[in-house]
Amino acid sequence: KCPADTPVGLASQRSSFLLWDAATRAPVTPVISWQDRRARDWCTAHGGGDAAMSSLAGLSALTGLVLSPHYVGPKVAALREADPALARRLDAGELRIGTLDTWLLDHWSGGRHFRTEATMAARTLLLDVNRMEWSETLGRTFGVPENALPEITASRFDDVAVPGSGRWCATLGDQAAGLLGVAGDDPETAIVNFGTGTFVLRSAPGGDRAASGPRPTGYLLGPSLVRRDAPVRYAWEGSVNGGAAAVDAEGFGPTPVPARDPAPDGFCLPDSAGLGAPHWRGDIALRFSDAVKELKDPDRRRTVLEGLAFRVRAVLDDLHVEDTRRILVCGGLANEPFLPQALAALLPRPVHLSTEPESTLLGIARLAAGREAELPDLGGPVTAPTEASYLEAKYGRWCAWRDEQLGRR
Repeated sequence: KCPADTPVGLASQRSSFLLWDAATRAPVTPVISWQDRRARDWCTAHGGGDAAMSSLAGLSALTGLVLSPHYVGPKVAALREADPALARRLDAGELRIGTLDTWLLDHWSGGRHFRTEATMAARTLLLDVNRMEWSETLGRTFGVPENALPEITASRFDDVAVPGSGRWCATLGDQAAGLLGVAGDDPETAIVNFGTGTFVLRSAPGGDRAASGPRPTGYLLGPSLVRRDAPVRYAWEGSVNGGAAAVDAEGFGPTPVPARDPAPDGFCLPDSAGLGAPHWRGDIALRFSDAVKELKDPDRRRTVLEGLAFRVRAVLDDLHVEDTRRILVCGGLANEPFLPQALAALLPRPVHLSTEPESTLLGIARLAAGREAELPDLGGPVTAPTEASYLEAKYGRWCAWRDEQLGRR
């Protein structure tokens, strides 16, 4: 418990959701994870699926996303097809749909506050990111009645008293909170967040007009901070889906930079939950080249870490981070010395290692306290050891191998 006047914020995983009874607030489904693949066939039938690069007409420009089984909209469409009784209840206005923040707020407030925050709403595939409103067109497409969806709020909102938990006044999606935690209100910092998945974010050029501007193909765009008295802050985002699981499966570090490369042809695609941006290939997950079969620890683990560094290097290139002032590395896996050192060797500029161990919590705490404009302390630049010089040449060979896995020649 905390004092009643304590400002409280919530940072949440963005794409997991559930349905519940509007009257009793009893759950009708379990929490459906972003990794749930039940909408794969629906997306494939509607022009997306695992290679979701050419989706429903205008979808990317409208939502900043691609048609993918990850998101709420396609999953609801798949739920409707599998459960006609649920579809009838949804159409009759008996059910509510929401991400985790919405469920908690509706439940804790006794149904008085049915709402969600904009960075959370932006990952449903139901939000028009240009207008920050639910899209009627997409609601019809996925079979989601607007009365089943919550009100959309700014990231910091009017206080909601939660018994024993202070006053809830701020919500952010986890990656938006991480960006705020380590970069503050600085639009010139790009971050690489090595968590369960690896996310690369940078402020989108064009300010509050970024949603209607161009962006790199295959990458996502969404709000990173929405304030009632200021323009919307947008970010470009690229992801490696589940890289940490692939690293953890090969034992524990730290893994040193080798004096020489023990496996010049040992390559890895570390996306254990399906290849993420910009490829969006759920059929390609955690692949190794043949040369890795003969490797033992720590060389297998190093190969996964190399693959993760190479994936991040490619994303950083695509997101044009040369336009930013600094690149900041954060998250749990950033404490593995190999990764920041590898990025320092692969990039023609310094990278900084954040000293903040809980960037997501710090970001939402700063927002709840009204201190989001503060610029956090940055760690010093990471230097690449001489031994890491082999990575630049190996990156080119890895790119060629990756293209083979994607069916390119």
